[in-house]
Amino acid sequence: MELGQTQRRLEIALTAAQKAAAVDELTGMMNFRSFTKGMADILDSMRPDDSGILIMIDGDHFKSINDNYGHSTGDEVIKLTAQMIVGRIRTVDLASRLHGDEFAIFVSNTNDYSVARRIMEDINQTLEKEAKRRNMPSITLSAGAVIARQGDTFANLSKTADAVLYEAKKTHNGGFAY
Repeated sequence: MELGQTQRRLEIALTAAQKAAAVDELTGMMNFRSFTKGMADILDSMRPDDSGILIMIDGDHFKSINDNYGHSTGDEVIKLTAQMIVGRIRTVDLASRLHGDEFAIFVSNTNDYSVARRIMEDINQTLEKEAKRRNMPSITLSAGAVIARQGDTFANLSKTADAVLYEAKKTHNGGFAY
């Protein structure tokens, strides 16, 4: 009996540790490692007619928030950004905080860039409104998107999406490129 209880406690502890290892501590979103694994699983299971869109996202002028308001305010902006991202995607999509003010979204079952653009426009609009409502500084998010198909790898997709993101960042004002 005692051995069974110990085993059950260990199983609960393992489950908690696995969950903690998959989640970004600040935002509660998937972390880089779990997003990469989730993407690999999706890409591996894609059939020839399946597609999705990987969106790489970077905050515009985020450094100035940390410099002017401090890192605790910067953390609040990151948390708000995460809430706006998670609130604008479906349960079949993935969202992650990669590092700092960098995020990623995988939009399943589409190859229509206008869907990704609308998601990003909605995130930026609601982020601005909610930051104003909470009396906190706001950032815009620039994004680069690429279509994923069967046979693609996360490494190649993220490299391409990152290159496109640099084009979008030229405006430093919520740009979108694909």
